[in-house]
Formats: sequence, C-alpha cells, structure tokens
Amino acid sequence: MVGRNEPCPCGSGKKYKKCHGKQQTVSINDLVNEELFKVRQQFFSENPNQEQLADFRELQQAWQPRLMQSMAENDAQAFVIENFLFMKKPELWEDFLAKQIELSQRPSTKEVLGNWKNVKVFLGQYIEGNTETAQFTDIFTGETLQIADQPPTDMENGQGLLAILLPDSRVGKEGVLFLNGYLTVVGEFAPFFEQLKTQIAAENASQDESYLRDNYLAVVEQIVKYSTSSVEESIKLSPEHDSVMTELDKHIEQADFDEETINNITSILNSYLVSQQPTVQKPEALVAGYWRFLQDHELIKGPMLSAKDLSEKFAVSSSTILKRSKEFGTYFEELLAKK
Repeated sequence: MVGRNEPCPCGSGKKYKKCHGKQQTVSINDLVNEELFKVRQQFFSENPNQEQLADFRELQQAWQPRLMQSMAENDAQAFVIENFLFMKKPELWEDFLAKQIELSQRPSTKEVLGNWKNVKVFLGQYIEGNTETAQFTDIFTGETLQIADQPPTDMENGQGLLAILLPDSRVGKEGVLFLNGYLTVVGEFAPFFEQLKTQIAAENASQDESYLRDNYLAVVEQIVKYSTSSVEESIKLSPEHDSVMTELDKHIEQADFDEETINNITSILNSYLVSQQPTVQKPEALVAGYWRFLQDHELIKGPMLSAKDLSEKFAVSSSTILKRSKEFGTYFEELLAKK
C-alpha cells in the first residue's frame, strides 16, 4: 500500500496524496453519500409503521384531499408523510437513527448521522450555486447555509423554497443537505413572505421556524396556491385559451361546487394553459379531458360521470377525452416532480 506522503506510482513526481490519492478521497466521499442516501430511503420505506398507521390515517384524511385540490395525489401524500414523521412523531426518526449509528461501520457516516436528529424546517432563498455546492439564506434568521451533497441546479438566484434539512458536518457548521427534496416558491418571494408574516401576526404566533413546524401543511398549501397565481399572472391568455376557460365556467355553473373548489379547478386549468400553450381545436374536448382528470384525482366532489356520460355531456368522443386527461396527468406529474 502506498503511503500518502510517498511518491505517486504513476511517475508524476507528486506525492500520492496530491495525485492519484485524491481519487481515493473522492471515492470514499461518494461511498458516504450513498450510505446516507440509503439511510433516508430506508426510513421512508419502513415508516409510518403498523403501530402508527391509525394516527397517520387520521392526519392523511384531514389533509390529503385538501392538498390534492392543487397537486397530484402522490405529492400530497408525500407532504403528509413528512409532516407526520418529522413534526408529529419525531421519536420515530430519533429511534431509527440510533439503530443506524450502531450499525454503521464507517466513522464519517457515524459522525454525520449523529447530528441528524437536529432536523431543520427551512424557509428562505437560494443565493447562488453550481453543480458542486449551493448557498441559501434562512428568511427568519438571516443565516447562510451551504449544501454540497446534490445541490439543486434548476433554481434561480433569489428564488424561495421550503425544505426539511439535515445537518452535514462534512461541510462545516453551516452545512446541510435535503432530507427529501424541496418545494419552490414560483414568482417574487418578498410578496409571498409578506403574506405569510401577515398570517403569522393574525394568529399571534412566533415568527420563526416553530411556525413552520406547527403549520407545515398549511404553509405547503399556501406556497402552491401563491405559485399557481404567479404563473397565471405572468402571461395573458390568448383568445383560444380564453374560450377554454369560458367553456369550463359554463359547466361549473351547472355543478354544485363550493367557492374554494371553483377557485382551485379554475386556477389549475389556467396554469396549464399558460405554461403548456396547447393547441385548441375544440374547447369542449380540452375541458372534457380536464373534467375526467379532476374526477380521477378526486379534485371535485359529486356524482362521478362515466366515460359515456362525459362523452354525452361535452359532445366529445371517449377516446379524445381519455387522451386529453392523460395529457393533464403527465403535465402535473412532471411539474411536481421538479419540486
């Protein structure tokens, strides 16, 4: 085995630690990253466990339908799970970590896991970054945090985000990494934060991380609604897309929806038209597909129409309705996968 201070066997004349020895360091870091990723993955695969299932179902029934008014089912469930595991039942995470630390053989992995019980719920802004590292500012404390393990490469400077962070001692005191992705704030962050501060003041709550912990799902909902509105306002609808919204309004008037449902389904379709700019040959076809999408994802209540009923209601073929519905499903899965 070559010593770190001995000449590198490649003949470069450099010390091993300054030459090919670097590759060993990089590979060890990659191994640690992989081990840490597997720990997170295993935790989510094992929890909520059977003992906690009843409590989880209660939270899920209260929040998942509400979140699904503005996001796909899988994403809504993911946020509910995060809230349950890290804010409602933090002891599950702490007990799991204790076992993983005991099982781990690598000192570097043990050190990082030892700090992971200090979970941080973060709201702030992306400062700058690249493929190797990124910096974020906590909106409540002004603290600058740094991520060197899978930093995001699709964010713009100043963009806001909500995330659950874990300490990363390898980076230093300010080092963190994402627990399970992040939720971006689309549009200007300052107006959103002003809205949030007004809400916090109205509830006479503390303006700090504790509010995010106590109201995590409500903040998620607020971010998605704000982001959807920002997209809507960024581009004016064309006449052909206006005709689609007019067609939707016609059928909404015939349905017994509450005001919140009307606002949500109108907002979702508006966002789709703005971002995707679909060609509209027949407004009824697009709205019919959208209606089926809403039914399939339980975003509307009331009598569920069969394929035949939808075809008769909108005077559009069942195959066209199914095709359009799948387009909506694909779009929102891709959109939410980026968060």
